[in-house]
Amino acid sequence: MNTENHNNTTETVAKKKGTDSRKTWILAIIAMVCTIISFIYRYQSGGSDAVTNISKGQSVFAYTLDDVNKVLDYQLKGWNDANIDVFMSGYIKDSSVRFITDKKVKTSWQEITDSYKKGYPDKDAMGKLTFHRDEIRWVNESAYIAQVIGRWEVIQKHKPTRDTLSGRFSLIFVGTTEGPKIQIDHTW
Repeated sequence: MNTENHNNTTETVAKKKGTDSRKTWILAIIAMVCTIISFIYRYQSGGSDAVTNISKGQSVFAYTLDDVNKVLDYQLKGWNDANIDVFMSGYIKDSSVRFITDKKVKTSWQEITDSYKKGYPDKDAMGKLTFHRDEIRWVNESAYIAQVIGRWEVIQKHKPTRDTLSGRFSLIFVGTTEGPKIQIDHTW
């Protein structure tokens, strides 16, 4: 085998993988920016699903950042008890919810729930979930819109290799009559 050709092939594959990775990140960032712009536009133009419009006199559902932490803790408990329905109670259950990954944007609570139930059909597949909360902050405190940026990890003990799935997330919370709920989940 010609060493020079082998090295060129290896370099070409490495460059392609690097380019694909950069493209994925760029697409993910573009999707997140578009979603946030859409959310802001909708808020300013009077969208009424879960977003409240202060200027039109509609009520704002107040909550604290500690309440956001409680939602995340409740989701963890639901997941680790193999109860996806409890986990999904942290999401707003209307047409404004968005779940964005590098593969798809899910646009309904039911679609997100069905996807989780298909991908994690039982307790073994669900494993143990942990969240690392890097930042919890107000995006707009007077409108009660908060963001959580963090990392997630699922350890699946049932596999011989003891797989660990992990990634990052950015969550946008809004106030509802039931407390803060996730309206936008960007997970990668």
